[in-house]
Amino acid sequence: MTRTNRLASLCLLAALATGSASAQLAVQPVEETPAEPASTIEDGTRATLDAATKALASSAGFGTQFRMLGEGSDLIKSTMPSMSGRFVFGSTDDGRLIHMMGEAKDTADSDSYAFDFTRSQSKIAWTDDAKQTVFVRRAKPEPRAMPGAARMVLITDILEDEPFKAALARAESVVSEGVTSVAGVPCEVVLMTLRKNSGVSHTGERWYIAHSDNLPRRFEQITDAGMIKFSLIIEFSGLVAGPQAPAMLDVRRPENYSVDDQTAADTQATPTANPVRAAPGRITKQENAAPVTAKPTPVRRPAPMFAFTDEGGAAIDNTSQMGRVSVLYFWGTWCVPCRTVSPEISKIAERFGGQDVDVFGVAVRERDPDAARSYVADKDYKHRLVLGADISAGAFRVRVYPTVVVIDKSGRIAYAGSPGRERSATDLAGEVAAAVQDALGEG
Repeated sequence: MTRTNRLASLCLLAALATGSASAQLAVQPVEETPAEPASTIEDGTRATLDAATKALASSAGFGTQFRMLGEGSDLIKSTMPSMSGRFVFGSTDDGRLIHMMGEAKDTADSDSYAFDFTRSQSKIAWTDDAKQTVFVRRAKPEPRAMPGAARMVLITDILEDEPFKAALARAESVVSEGVTSVAGVPCEVVLMTLRKNSGVSHTGERWYIAHSDNLPRRFEQITDAGMIKFSLIIEFSGLVAGPQAPAMLDVRRPENYSVDDQTAADTQATPTANPVRAAPGRITKQENAAPVTAKPTPVRRPAPMFAFTDEGGAAIDNTSQMGRVSVLYFWGTWCVPCRTVSPEISKIAERFGGQDVDVFGVAVRERDPDAARSYVADKDYKHRLVLGADISAGAFRVRVYPTVVVIDKSGRIAYAGSPGRERSATDLAGEVAAAVQDALGEG
């Protein structure tokens, strides 16, 4: 049974039996009945699917924000999973690959958790922060230990050479439902109604193909079981097409994490070169290190995946910031130390204005966004305000507020620090400015 079949069956069984979308994992496979592709496909609809197949095959890649949600009756809503974050499509030595990072919930009432994983036709990799390990496994059969979010991905068909081939082989009919807009992008809507006993538990698929570039913007997996009806949906917004940086096509690999790769010849867990383990969930620097006569230049680690929209409406992520120096200032109106740091960050934004530098004030845990907007406006701060980007703070494992991160033009972390007993707001600002200046000089 495929992961999409399992998920659809899971939701249905959960609604009928336990009320939990993740409680039923042992679902019996469905015997697939070979079938010929649907014959009732209009020429225009076939042309839409052919264009989408060609666009995916020839695409150099794309990055987009995404959300996954479930829609259905009140009976089943509480069992539905959800996800949101960043979705990247590109090519590596393993072929086409998707990288997803963000936040997920297995059910409406369950706790949320962060995820970061990649998937190709042959491999699945994920970063486990609790175990401080990067796991790499073969994609088939699906590893039991893979994170729940990776099992919820509905659109992995885009990794195939012919993305719609399997669905068309199961389809009873394929029709166009006209044009609608997804996140402001006009899309052709194609509905595939599947045959009974087609080998999957869902009964239909609906694809939204953008007129502008023939890439998908939304996918719905539909289950109609009489009284039980629901859909699992993945939707893209702010899609930017183009080659993706290598760091965007891999999971985070902190230098103090181990790597457990069972696809390699040596299946033993392989520790990384750095034996010093940072405190979980905290950006730290090493203290009391043994003196050395020569200190090698530290290797900067890639910044984790981040994606947000600033108050000016600009979509910001790792790809958009390539070639620019980025300063991420994680703060909050509720944060007392931020009251002395924020003016210093504003001065940095003003000092480097007009250069290849962007300074973002990422306000975290704000209950009233309007209050944060008013606060920044009243203080006349020059850095760009960002709201609703708590996932990005989690991606950088920020636990101390404020924290400032400087990312160089190649997308690597040049500096990360917070004020403290031995680092005043002025000291912090000086370190940040020096890191920005160095990063500009390297470009």
